[in-house]
Amino acid sequence: MTSHWDPSKNNLIVITKAKDNQLVSFTKNLAEWLIFTPRFGREHPFVVYVDGHLKDSSRFNIAQSIEENPIWESNLKYWTPKLCYKSPNLFHLIITLGGDGTILFTSTMFQANVPPIMPFHLGSLGFLAPFPFTSYREHLTRLFDGELESKTNRMRLSCTIYKYRADPYCLLRDKRGCQSDKIWRTKAPTNSDNTISEQDKKYKWEMMETVWMQRVINRATKTMPEDVDILNNKVMCYSTYPTTNIHVLNELVIDRGPNSSISVLELFVDDDHLTTVQADGLCIATATGSTAYSLSANGSLTHPDMQCILVTPICPHTLSFRPMLLPSNATIRVLIPFGSRNTAYCSFDGRHRIELKHGDHIKITVSPHSVDTVSATNTSNDWFSSVQTCLQWNHRQRQKSFVIIEDESKKSDTQNEPTATSGDVKKMSESEEYQLFDKVDHDLIPWTEEELANELDGK
Repeated sequence: MTSHWDPSKNNLIVITKAKDNQLVSFTKNLAEWLIFTPRFGREHPFVVYVDGHLKDSSRFNIAQSIEENPIWESNLKYWTPKLCYKSPNLFHLIITLGGDGTILFTSTMFQANVPPIMPFHLGSLGFLAPFPFTSYREHLTRLFDGELESKTNRMRLSCTIYKYRADPYCLLRDKRGCQSDKIWRTKAPTNSDNTISEQDKKYKWEMMETVWMQRVINRATKTMPEDVDILNNKVMCYSTYPTTNIHVLNELVIDRGPNSSISVLELFVDDDHLTTVQADGLCIATATGSTAYSLSANGSLTHPDMQCILVTPICPHTLSFRPMLLPSNATIRVLIPFGSRNTAYCSFDGRHRIELKHGDHIKITVSPHSVDTVSATNTSNDWFSSVQTCLQWNHRQRQKSFVIIEDESKKSDTQNEPTATSGDVKKMSESEEYQLFDKVDHDLIPWTEEELANELDGK
């Protein structure tokens, strides 16, 4: 039994791909249809929010529309990124006109709760947008009539950047000579007066963390008793603070940026040090993002219903660093060690590019705020269709069969000549396809193994 759209949910937001003037008129037509098509016993059932930039658009020309019908003024409003960020629950449905980038932009604006998304394909790829805009009236009517109930729940990742700073209250810094606020890897060399020499810089620990790192170092002291005093004291010099938290739908990418040398990153999963990454970068993606940057870096295609995190190296300088899938409850940390020659850069769904300096790290967990997109049929069907049509997955010209079916209209007049019987034809398979082919008369049949052997033997 289908359930109709709740008439009280009447605030719809239309997010249109930018820098495409043709879509401005499409947005106007869509808004007009939504506002002036009677539904649910109301003459004007919806309040439609469009991009604030269209308020002064000559192509959108809302002033003339208001003069012709004042309903435009009360039922057409404008959204801004701030409104979406501050009041996500104001909207009941998001309609996107564009491609995958428009959906990612929508996810960026709605960092908390995200209303269901109805994506119409008007972009370049449209992997996440299964609905063609040419039939938007039909699809939206089906949605409001309760015929489109299937939704794809897309997991997001919560990414928090922690910046390093020296603890201003670390009283042991001057005593230990820790001018650059680094942790000792081994006992530091001392001068005759027991002060730290200038050669200590090459003995610094290359990986850093804050409160979490303290636990790691405390465990390390059990296997390094000779350095227990230095480790316990020097870790007190560290402090980090969160600066940015972003929820991504596709992926977090940490790369070397404009630097010419490879990135050196320390990768932790939960409380375990997984590996030292020496590569152009690291892509940490969701199942939805498995068909984006992760795919370009040889990551696995992953069904969007899979609750997992993809860790894919970007051009690793090793033959054995392969992509992997981690469970969704894993906590991932990526640190920029002080031993790295350069800083690193990170981006979130291709936006908000931020430099990560030595000692900074990112913590990645599953976001509590997922994204629901309306499915044309169901999640699997939409995804398989997109993989096949958008990515041309395993698309190849089919290998020709040994059997050639001759058009009856083009048969020659030599039908009375002796022809091979079905018993003379070697069957390629017992499938229905080849069983059908075997019933056809053949002018040219494959060479049998016996005939080939006789030819080679010169018989």
